[in-house]
Amino acid sequence: MKSYSFFSPTSAEFIHSYADEHNVSDFFTDLYTNPQEDNLSQSATKPIYVVADGVTLDFKKLLLTGRPYPDPSPAGNVSKIFCNEVVSKAEELYPIFEEELITETFIYANSKVEEYNKQEGEVIISGNVTGKFSATGSFMICKDNKVFWMSICDSYFAHFDKNMNLKFISSGLCNPYAVINGEPRMVDRIESGSFNIDLDDRLFVFTDGFYHYVKDKDFLNLFLNFEDSLIERVVDFSKVKTPIDPDKFGHERSLIAVKI
Repeated sequence: MKSYSFFSPTSAEFIHSYADEHNVSDFFTDLYTNPQEDNLSQSATKPIYVVADGVTLDFKKLLLTGRPYPDPSPAGNVSKIFCNEVVSKAEELYPIFEEELITETFIYANSKVEEYNKQEGEVIISGNVTGKFSATGSFMICKDNKVFWMSICDSYFAHFDKNMNLKFISSGLCNPYAVINGEPRMVDRIESGSFNIDLDDRLFVFTDGFYHYVKDKDFLNLFLNFEDSLIERVVDFSKVKTPIDPDKFGHERSLIAVKI
């Protein structure tokens, strides 16, 4: 089993495009610092992989109050907490891990986010309807000949065969609204399951910034050659795609790819 992880910050092209579209150019010029809100993590000892994407804060409310975009971002803190706690809990459960423990792992990590949000209190800049700092996320745990996976909202799990033919991808649906924000009810909004895995299958967890990449056949073909040059090839592909369509390819993004 071999894995590679990829993280890219929000591109300058996307920032300018977003500012123009939402009439917040002054905010981006004076008050925006582009803090990291995506995070990823993996176990040092077990095949456990997780990504999360902090929900973007409310630019307009920040602009109205003359406050800078916080750096570090509280939403980024939520995504980091979730990633770290998933790894911690899944490592603990790994010797007995079965499908029913996916939910237990999520509940534990989400409860650590609840502790963080209780310290922060309800905030008007959360950027989402729950009034709490939030994230989306996905994780996968490989054991024996199976992968156990979970996703919530528009972070994704995807399963490909050795020829990069898609076997499965999570839906990315957020209706009803679903985030990692510490609320216990959010466990009812997750997608999860398990699949048998074959030799040379490719498994992915990724945030929404990689969604359009994963729909691009040329991008997927990069993973046919699963060697160390893969990192450079993914970076080069992104450099070409981002200026062409920053709204699709310029978001902050995280991805972990695993070859069985």
